[in-house]
Amino acid sequence: MRKFFLVAISIVVAFIIPLFFMEEQQLPKEEFPLRKKTGEKRKETIPSIFYIENPTVEEIVPINCSKVVPIVYSHVTCLRNLSIEQRKKKFIDVLLPEVLIANEKVLKERSFLLRTLRKKKLSKKERLELKKLKKKYRTDNIDELLRRVNSVPVSLVLAQGAIESGWGTSRFFIEGNNVFGMYAFYTTNKKLKARNGNVYLKVYDDILQSVEDYIYNLNVGWAYKEFRRAREKGASLSLLVKTLVYYSTKRNNYVDLIRNIIKKNYLTYYDKCFFNTSNKK
Repeated sequence: MRKFFLVAISIVVAFIIPLFFMEEQQLPKEEFPLRKKTGEKRKETIPSIFYIENPTVEEIVPINCSKVVPIVYSHVTCLRNLSIEQRKKKFIDVLLPEVLIANEKVLKERSFLLRTLRKKKLSKKERLELKKLKKKYRTDNIDELLRRVNSVPVSLVLAQGAIESGWGTSRFFIEGNNVFGMYAFYTTNKKLKARNGNVYLKVYDDILQSVEDYIYNLNVGWAYKEFRRAREKGASLSLLVKTLVYYSTKRNNYVDLIRNIIKKNYLTYYDKCFFNTSNKK
C-alpha cells in the first residue's frame, strides 16, 4: 500500500510542480473582498481524487491555485521543525485540496436541491434524495434547508484550521487528523484524550473527513444561525467572521484572531483557487 501511495504522489508531483512554477502567485490587494453569493449554476468540478497516507514533508504537493490537484491526506508528518514560513505554506498545501473537495460536495447537494424546487413533480428517486437531505441537515423547512446546504469561504476554513491546529503542529492534527479541534461527545466516536482534563477530541480517517465535519457543524449547529443568515444575504467575509463569536470561549478575541490570520497571511487569495480538471472523471 505504501508503494502505491509513493507511486501516486510521484506522478502527481511530476505533473503539478512544473505548472506551479509557471504561474507566479499574485497576492490580492484587497484584504477582505466582498463575499459573493455562491453561484447557483456552478457545476460539479471534482476530478479523480488521490489519497496519500503518512506523507513526509517532501511528499506534500505544492499548490498551484489555478490547477489544484485533488489530494486527500492522512496523518501528515509534524510540521513543527519547519521554519514558520515553510510550515504555513505546507499546511495550506495540505488543507486546501480537501476544502475544495468538501465545498464541491455541498454545492452538488445544493444544486440538486435547487433543481427539485423548480420542478412541479418529483420522481421517486428525487423524493428519496430530498428526504435524505432533510434528515442530514436536520430540518424539514425548505427555506432553512437552502440556508444550511451551502459552502464555506476557503479563507475562513484555512484560518480556523491554522488556529485550531497550530498550523498543523497539534497532537490531534498529527494523530487524529483533527484540524479544527472538534470534540467527541458520544461514546461511538473514535477519539483522543487531551493530556489535561477529561476531554476527548474526535479522530478522523483523513483530513477530508475533518473538513467535512467542520463545514457540517457550521451548517447545522445552533451557535451558527447568524453565520448562515449572513451567508444567505451574501455578506462580506469580515461580517461572516463576526458571526463566529460562539466558536470559541474567547468570543470577540477569537473573531479578531481569525481576521488577523486571514489578513496577515493573505488567505483571501485562496478563495479563487480551483481544481485542475484535466483528469476529471
